[in-house]
Amino acid sequence: MTLYSREATRARMIYATQREHVSDGFVWLKESDLPSRCIVRIKNPATRKVVYCEALQIEENFLRGYNKPPRRSIGPSEMDRALVMGRWFRWRLGDLKTKTEYLLQIESCNGWWGKFRACTHHPQVVVRVAVWLGMVSVALGIVSVVLSVKGLSSSWFGGS
Repeated sequence: MTLYSREATRARMIYATQREHVSDGFVWLKESDLPSRCIVRIKNPATRKVVYCEALQIEENFLRGYNKPPRRSIGPSEMDRALVMGRWFRWRLGDLKTKTEYLLQIESCNGWWGKFRACTHHPQVVVRVAVWLGMVSVALGIVSVVLSVKGLSSSWFGGS
């Protein structure tokens, strides 16, 4: 179920994330309609590329740390259109350049599918591998249960 959706694309000024967050699976934006730390789907209509990630809200505490020189500051008037993201997400959306404005569509995807996709789109390979190994494990578990039930029912009912 989508809690928040933008019907039309919206102009977003792209900013690079801070060095200590390059491997994190979240972006920062200012959207009061989005629940705190929700999963969002970001689509670049120009390239049709999509990423799923966690969204954190841009607030004064974030800006105090982010706006230190020599970085280009995000001013109060720019907060509503700013999107701070790491290189991984910019590349996945079509190699977006920083300090450039793009039309992007952002919607909340807080269900299990959005959370799964956020893990499969995560910048850290260990997270992506762990999610896929978990899915393979679940599939193998289901197969083993089905085969066990089939084997038990055959032996209980005199089958061979």
